[in-house]
Amino acid sequence: MTLRIRKTLGMITATMLVISATILGTSISLPPAAAAAVVDPDLTCTTQFRFHFDPPLNFNTVDAKAEAALANCASPNGSQPELRSAAVETSPSTTASGCSPTPLLIEGTALLSWNTGQQSTANFVVSTDPTSGELGLSATITGGVMKGDTIQAVPVIAAQDGVCGVGGVRALIVDLGVVLFVH
Repeated sequence: MTLRIRKTLGMITATMLVISATILGTSISLPPAAAAAVVDPDLTCTTQFRFHFDPPLNFNTVDAKAEAALANCASPNGSQPELRSAAVETSPSTTASGCSPTPLLIEGTALLSWNTGQQSTANFVVSTDPTSGELGLSATITGGVMKGDTIQAVPVIAAQDGVCGVGGVRALIVDLGVVLFVH
């Protein structure tokens, strides 16, 4: 297992513990060695998003547009306690290539509009190609709130509208996911 995968799994585990503790109203305590190994995120959120492909994605390169929402945000390290939710819009230059479920590549820029009225901009990549080295969603905040943070997202429940080779994929839908903002 590579260091990057172990680090991501550690962040996911930490986030799931934080979310579970928040929902259950309990506190968590990790052994010192485990606590030192876990990355301390600035923010964790649940997410829902939907990518639309026009024309349908069918082993080609097409325009991609996303509708997304971040909710139930919490700041484990206390650096962003006021950020609770955000609406996310992708730029018109966002593209998708390949097909879904694999190998899919979506690249673009997104604007995050936070509940506080503040904004963040991010460059992102979504990849399902295990040979790309960028599996999942990864992004970097390039401006605004949390500039310099990286974003990792883990879809929990994903679906697609359409099939490659039979008319193509019109949309990729994630109904529940976890997003981590790490500085």
